[in-house]
Amino acid sequence: TDDRIIRSPLLHDRMEYYVEKLTVQDPDSINKSLDYLYALLKPNDENFKFYLIHFLNKYATSKVVGFDAVYVHLVDEYYSKGFAPWIDSTQLAKMQNNSASLRPILIGKTAPEIKVMRYPDQSALSLHSIKSPYTILFIWDPECSHCKASLPIVVKFYDKWKSKGVEVLAICTQFTDKVPNCWKYLDEQKIAPGWINAADPYHQSKYKVLYDVKSTPQFFILDANKKILVKGVGAEQLEEVMDHLTSSKM
Repeated sequence: TDDRIIRSPLLHDRMEYYVEKLTVQDPDSINKSLDYLYALLKPNDENFKFYLIHFLNKYATSKVVGFDAVYVHLVDEYYSKGFAPWIDSTQLAKMQNNSASLRPILIGKTAPEIKVMRYPDQSALSLHSIKSPYTILFIWDPECSHCKASLPIVVKFYDKWKSKGVEVLAICTQFTDKVPNCWKYLDEQKIAPGWINAADPYHQSKYKVLYDVKSTPQFFILDANKKILVKGVGAEQLEEVMDHLTSSKM
């Protein structure tokens, strides 16, 4: 609680050690550890301010799958509740919007329901109606170079895992009269995956908003009840992740 200690080498390494080494690296555990530390600091003093900003930035930019839950926790429990009076209203609103976008798609949450149009028969299809032990929601764009590189990997993965209870719902992000470009690209590349191809020509389901799609490709791995198990991985990681998920159930 002595603000002078922030300018010494004594506190920072210990704070990091407690959170990173003595805390189980799971979002719920990290949140409890941070809450414990913040309770020991005086709100509005320099130490509190420094470590609230420090850990918010740390988990806002973390590449670890699922750690966005820590960012959401810090925004919801500290910034939104007035414990960060130094933040201006514009920045606070932006953080709250980010938190609100991420909250429904945190790992462990039930994936938001969406209704799209199945290709090629244009029949209506809902995500939650897919009956499969595992469903991979794959959001892609035929104009995206990373998507083009990912598609053959996903095809190979699906060929191996479809008999093991994995279904893929691949949603192409093209809109209106550009939707045929999706299927044209698959035909030209001779990609006939056998999974469920779909699109939402007029974005009626708002899936890009619901799933916070700012870039493509995006992968969400769901269980039979459509609970989000994993997200934010690349195509080349799908097999490793499924190996882990299925082996952990044995």
